[in-house]
Amino acid sequence: MFAANLQLAFEWLVFFALMGLGVYTMRVIKNEKRNYLENAQEIIFKNFKLQTPRWWTLIPADNENEITFKRTDTRYDWEARFIWNEQKSELNLIELFQSKIHARHILFDEEASVIHNPSDFQEKDLIKSGRFEMVRLEGTATADRMDRLYYDAFLIRELATGHYLYAESKSSILNGLVEGPYFEEVMLSLALNN
Repeated sequence: MFAANLQLAFEWLVFFALMGLGVYTMRVIKNEKRNYLENAQEIIFKNFKLQTPRWWTLIPADNENEITFKRTDTRYDWEARFIWNEQKSELNLIELFQSKIHARHILFDEEASVIHNPSDFQEKDLIKSGRFEMVRLEGTATADRMDRLYYDAFLIRELATGHYLYAESKSSILNGLVEGPYFEEVMLSLALNN
């Protein structure tokens, strides 16, 4: 009888410990987004200031026109890449954006994707300056006809020069829900470095 009661007490103790751990984890996740901007690391890339989360690790690149971030503290299948291009294109912003996505062999799911037009960003400081235009596409997609992923991409073009920044966040579908909001915040809070 004593052993059965001891086992029952132990099971209840484990149950409450797991519940406490779950509550603690939910509070940490809830506060993570709020604390992100307070503790963000400032990364200078070309003419831009990126306010990135501290848990994003900058991966060294061979190309000075590209930077990549990954999460090395977890096993998340996620990366964000920022690519600067100084080749002027005669394509309009939407056509240029489409060409970049097609070059990566990404096919979006029509029912689970959101297109953000240049007019959606008129209130952002970078766009209000009148020097840049921006477009965005996000959602679930298939890469190379077999890999399912969550893909979020921005193209920001400088009007005077035609130079542009292509930024992408690529992950498994579930991990896109974790890092996606931070990638979006980094891009929407993008500022000039001058």
